[in-house]
Amino acid sequence: MAKYRTRKERIDFLTERTLRFFHWYGEELESISQVLKIRLGRLASAYTVENELPREAVNVDARVKSLTSFLRKLEKTDWPMFHYPTEVITDLIGARVICWFVDDCYGMLEYIQATKQFRIKPRSLEDFIRDPKRTGYRAIHLLADVSFDRVKTYRKRRTVVEETMICEIQIRTKLQDAWAEFTHDVHCKVPVKFQADYETAIADIASRLAAEDRAALAVRDILQRQAEKKELDDFRND
Repeated sequence: MAKYRTRKERIDFLTERTLRFFHWYGEELESISQVLKIRLGRLASAYTVENELPREAVNVDARVKSLTSFLRKLEKTDWPMFHYPTEVITDLIGARVICWFVDDCYGMLEYIQATKQFRIKPRSLEDFIRDPKRTGYRAIHLLADVSFDRVKTYRKRRTVVEETMICEIQIRTKLQDAWAEFTHDVHCKVPVKFQADYETAIADIASRLAAEDRAALAVRDILQRQAEKKELDDFRND
């Protein structure tokens, strides 16, 4: 890979490479994110049926990192050289699995680990629910290769080949997600001199929400008992 004499030359080169990549592969990235969402959605559907929960108890969303966010992350990491973007940024495509209850975060993790649709990267699993960050952030993170079909042209003939793309999957509760969205929105508005106080305050909020997550498991038990009763009543009425 070419070496550049100045930092500006490297930044200009990488910016241009990023622009070309998003121009050529933007639609394909969106397609891969939809594949990720569909596959996780099927797992969520199977999980809620198996555990007698409403289908809405596990929700899945997926997204492609925007060009602006990608360039901002390159800047934060001091513009490392790359040939392909996923060499330096692993969350170019990401998904969130949002569960009503904390137990179901681990249940969905087991489903993801058990399926052959994802090849989880070794040592990529990070459990910030059991071991929260200093700010109070809680979620389960993992990286997985997701297979997809790509159409390639070789000697004027088109063929379909299977390829993979690394994706980041985050699993969290609705309360953890609400905390993350709240802090994301206000973080940039807090001056540096107040950062320590801010982190203490949001960590305290996260701790209280974690207690509420544990308390919410009683609601999960009620829903499951209700589903069991309905199933028994339906059986008796057949």
